[in-house]
Amino acid sequence: MIEITDRWGLAKRGGWVSKNIQVPAVLSIHDPLNMPGSFFDDVDGDFPRAFAYPDYLGARMVEIKDGTLKVQPVFDQTPDPDAEVYILGNAPEMMGRAGILVDRMLSLRRRIAPHKLIYAPGVASPQNIAILTYMGVDLFDTVYCEYMDAQGVELSDWMGFPGNSESNVDKLRAELELVKKGIEYGRIRELVESRVRSEPWMVEALRLLDEEYDTVSPGVPVSGDKLFACTRESLQRPDILRFRKRIKERYNPPERKVLLLLPCSASKPYFNSRTHWFIRQATGQADWTQVHEVVLTSPLGAVPRELELFYPAQNYDIPVSHTWFDDEKEMVLELLDHIMKQGGYEHIVSHLPSDMEFVNHHIGCKNTTEGDHPTSDESLERLKEHLISIVGKETGDVKNYLKENLSNLARFQFGPGGEKLLEHAFVKGRYPNYRFIHDKTQRGMIVAQRGMIALTVQGGEILNKEGIYQVEIDDFKPKGTVFAVGVKEADPRIHPQDECILTHEGELKGVGKAVMSGPEMTAACRGGAVEVRHYV
Repeated sequence: MIEITDRWGLAKRGGWVSKNIQVPAVLSIHDPLNMPGSFFDDVDGDFPRAFAYPDYLGARMVEIKDGTLKVQPVFDQTPDPDAEVYILGNAPEMMGRAGILVDRMLSLRRRIAPHKLIYAPGVASPQNIAILTYMGVDLFDTVYCEYMDAQGVELSDWMGFPGNSESNVDKLRAELELVKKGIEYGRIRELVESRVRSEPWMVEALRLLDEEYDTVSPGVPVSGDKLFACTRESLQRPDILRFRKRIKERYNPPERKVLLLLPCSASKPYFNSRTHWFIRQATGQADWTQVHEVVLTSPLGAVPRELELFYPAQNYDIPVSHTWFDDEKEMVLELLDHIMKQGGYEHIVSHLPSDMEFVNHHIGCKNTTEGDHPTSDESLERLKEHLISIVGKETGDVKNYLKENLSNLARFQFGPGGEKLLEHAFVKGRYPNYRFIHDKTQRGMIVAQRGMIALTVQGGEILNKEGIYQVEIDDFKPKGTVFAVGVKEADPRIHPQDECILTHEGELKGVGKAVMSGPEMTAACRGGAVEVRHYV
């Protein structure tokens, strides 16, 4: 088994304890696992250790052991839960057949524990090792690269050419190091998107994986660093799709009189941008507490102002051509329709650039830019005057405004029940470093860098009453890091980097940040599960 140190979706990095190997790993064809040569019953002689196990031999496969290591070649049969390594049967035949490969891989991944290993023999190349790791393969070998060497084909991360084929294995290992870095720094998705362009089947495989949100998403962290959404496939990457799903499933707009639609900006978070600074000067002349600002953008669709810090809203970057594709338009309008339906606004104001005129045509609203740039003096003056005519100049209840915003953030982060963190509480501090307090006791605060609410013990007590984001542990005092071996059960909604609470038989034991997803905590027996911040 492996102790996972980094994960992103189904891709993982860690140490294979029994073999002293870091995975993902490329094993030499000459001695990949030090296994017995033959996996076949009633067959004399040895097969090559990285033999590809064709499908028609599946009925003759038998499990084998290498000391304490149990290995099972898998076709369509039920995986043996006691095995440590599962060899993907008929792997070379599935290369180029994306539907079969993705279906076989995900079927296997769903039925085995996350710390178990999958070995895909005879297929790894600098082109495909990123997408194969992304779909959950942990072990590769040098068979394909050495075969191409024998054919005089020089491989690259793009395609093969006649040339210096002796470098194939070195290029494979160099690409593997990039894959490891991609997992470690949360950038494996960008690496995959850049590599799959070389062959149609890999693009198809990525699109099929994106349709399996429920399988891939649990291992995708809820916070991270810079995110580059450079391809059409980026619209469906799990962390971006999760943001849009939460808007529809968890988000309730605040009670405001006016919905103000704004463009995104190059600088993130938006409140740091020059564009939004100019807009704030205009809206600040009116009663801004009656205005709900929503930024319309690709690839997230719609970002309410109170969620602008939440990953990936403050982290994404996109190419800007001022041309919107149909799927981007559909995504934006779908979320906007949802927010409008839930919000019940009296007035809708559009302060969008001319390339977003499709929004105005869809909903029918007051357009304050009228074809001018959103930061032009004319458009800003129109925005100011129109807002004043609707809500007046006198500022309303700021305390309630802030409380509503944080209640929405809490519900977005924790789901229904999260808004209870703000019940009977008041907000202190300057944006974005707000704290919310009840009876002189702090329940939590926004950590601007992560864009999330960090809990105190008092905040944890509220979530415990709501029965959400709980990690049930054995009876001990949690300090430092709680390891998976001490976890009895965990809320399946928990993702890596989520805030969660530690409980034992209904009693709060502490609060902290998840390292693993909830499902992984319950399945794993090694590795850190929760980094404890406060304990009882």
